[in-house]
Amino acid sequence: MTRRATLVFLLCTLPLHAEFLISDGDRFARLRLFIKDSIQINSDYIQNTATVGIFLNGLVAPNLSFNAFAELNTDKSSGLTYLPHNYEPYFGYPYGELGKNGRTWDFFSARTDWQAMPYFKISTGYDYISFGPARRNKLALRGSDFYWRAIQDSSSLIKRPVPTPFVGFDLNLDFVSYSQYAMQLKDRKDYAKYTHAHRLGFKVSNNFSFGLTETTVYGSNPEERRSTEVIYWLPFVPYLFAESYGGDRENSAMSADFSWKLLKKFELYGELFIDDLNTITSFFDESWWGNKWAASIGLAIDSAKIGMFNWDYNFEYTRIEPWVYTHHKGTSHDYSHFGNSLGSDLGPNSREIYNRLGISYKDFVKLNLSISAVAKDTAFGGRIGDIHTEEDPTDKKYLNSESTLHYKEYGLAILFRPFSVWSIGAKQYLIFGEYKGRRTEIFSGIVW
Repeated sequence: MTRRATLVFLLCTLPLHAEFLISDGDRFARLRLFIKDSIQINSDYIQNTATVGIFLNGLVAPNLSFNAFAELNTDKSSGLTYLPHNYEPYFGYPYGELGKNGRTWDFFSARTDWQAMPYFKISTGYDYISFGPARRNKLALRGSDFYWRAIQDSSSLIKRPVPTPFVGFDLNLDFVSYSQYAMQLKDRKDYAKYTHAHRLGFKVSNNFSFGLTETTVYGSNPEERRSTEVIYWLPFVPYLFAESYGGDRENSAMSADFSWKLLKKFELYGELFIDDLNTITSFFDESWWGNKWAASIGLAIDSAKIGMFNWDYNFEYTRIEPWVYTHHKGTSHDYSHFGNSLGSDLGPNSREIYNRLGISYKDFVKLNLSISAVAKDTAFGGRIGDIHTEEDPTDKKYLNSESTLHYKEYGLAILFRPFSVWSIGAKQYLIFGEYKGRRTEIFSGIVW
């Protein structure tokens, strides 16, 4: 494996911000503007990024609220040439070229929430949807969660999860809750792709809850043109039966999760994600590639006061079997949006053991120490875009020793906030093992 050392500086210079507020009784609208500049330097290139952005939120009526965010980024580089983007979503989040060494790209999100009743909310917009209690690796829907991965590092790709257009509702009673969302995904410009998700949650006691989630992904490909299936829009219809109604042409999955909060500051949580199984007892049967599942279990301690400091801790173990999130019909049905996994970004055939310790003093200073042991199989079936055909072997191998990379990532992050809207910080990552590298960030700017 090639050794790679990377040094990145992120320094926001001349950050400016302004806030505008209009209010009338309980109704209000708040607009915040910001601008920042950053420079990244590594052994191969220098990149400068200028960012202009806005935050907009407000309350139109006592039960109708809105939130929006948008930013425009311009990258200029020395020693790096950006390849032309064909705007096909499977190629990743799109950007426009600015000469040979420049590009522009933007992100935005917007949502409206109507609290129709104290226990019933309808939502729509272009935003992130996430399910489950996991802190590091949500397996069903990770939403906006994003962590830098050493083995996936690339200077040419924009590695941020992309929001989805959605419409959905949340029903929350004292002991049971139900959420359902329909979302549009992007795979190819000329073809449709959709995902539906619903979750049934139970609050057994004040400190113990569990939930059941179903998701389904389907879309059009060159062989067939499909529109959205009405049956998945109907509330309280199990996808397990709806898939048979549509002719068993979807990529469906289900998951179960729990959260057990002990002594208020401690939380034990876990999630089991089942993409497909031959039989209910075939979890560890490697003779059939279609036994696709993932599991995550974690322990968290939140804001434990010891002396003058607050202490946080998080341990999480994640295991993802080969072929999870993939589909034999390809990207039109796999578990991806703009080339990013909707679930854990570890991808299929991987494992992570993660530990993080956080120490903070009020809001003035925060320190995070982390260590992550990652194993990632690079063989066929280890990438979300891999397609299993009838000619391929029917067995599988979890973390094959001949094709699996192992590395440890040590992280140190410190954040100072001398003022309520201003922060200065630094991050250092050291990677050892079959994959080696180093990554440093130094940053300063507005924190909202």
